[in-house]
Amino acid sequence: MEKRPLGRSGLKVSALSLGTMNWGSDWHGTGQVDEKAARDILAEAREAGVNLIDTADIYGYGAAETLLGRMLKKDRGDWLVATKVRAHMRPGDPASGGLSARHIAEGLDASLKRLGTDHVDLYMPHYGDPEVPLEESLEAFAKAHKQGKVRALGCSNFPPAEWRAALSWAGKKKPRFEFNQVQLSLAFPYPQADHAGLCAEAGTSLLAWSPLGGGFLSGKYRSAARPAGRRQDPEKAFPVLPEARLAGLVELLGKVAALEGLSMAQAALGWVIGKPGVASAVVGARTPEQLREALKARPLSARSQALLDRASVLVAS
Repeated sequence: MEKRPLGRSGLKVSALSLGTMNWGSDWHGTGQVDEKAARDILAEAREAGVNLIDTADIYGYGAAETLLGRMLKKDRGDWLVATKVRAHMRPGDPASGGLSARHIAEGLDASLKRLGTDHVDLYMPHYGDPEVPLEESLEAFAKAHKQGKVRALGCSNFPPAEWRAALSWAGKKKPRFEFNQVQLSLAFPYPQADHAGLCAEAGTSLLAWSPLGGGFLSGKYRSAARPAGRRQDPEKAFPVLPEARLAGLVELLGKVAALEGLSMAQAALGWVIGKPGVASAVVGARTPEQLREALKARPLSARSQALLDRASVLVAS
């Protein structure tokens, strides 16, 4: 699988990476992946050339990190591991989350313990914290990098202005947020356009989460009788999407997929990894078979990319 530079970090990540949001728990109704299935999924990812695994402390309140840690004991050096900090690990306890210097340090150490490692390759705030000065958080992340506990820093779900402010703070002397992990798909195309200029200007990268729109772009939910799954109830599905507005886009995606000789999911992923600035799209799966199909995705032809680009502009308007 193609490996792409992650900003100016010196790391190269696979164009498709493995998400673990539902490992060890039924997080956001995505369908729990137990240890046996997770091992099979990890084997599929390895076989396809994936080298980046994405997780977070909050997934299952530590369950995903713990499961991943057990699985990587023997071959930790073969993988780049990304995790996040910010969410409250004990519901209702403000001290168990946030981006204070104290919680970043404590949260990182807790993640390292669950993962069974002395460092993570990518570390990021899961989302911003308006209650803490940005400079305090940035100093804490820089300290973790200096200590060797983190190889590359990034952010997640930061709007362009906040990401730009963080890059400005770092300047040329401090470790900077080399990437921003954002929700990005044909069904939610806004972030790529919002961040494209900054990526080109600063040499930074995007990681795309939910590149299939929570499974919506697989085409399985087109019929009136919705199958069981993550989006069976559109009112409760994660992430929330304006599904009624997306019907035409999904139909076009089906036609493009047929022209490209791909499944709809593969074509949707191909659109994401074909966008400028995108280093990797994070793919989750409940079964090895689902992941095997997704990992056969490839960038689309220029014609197909342009067709879907025009359709995505209409979605975003």
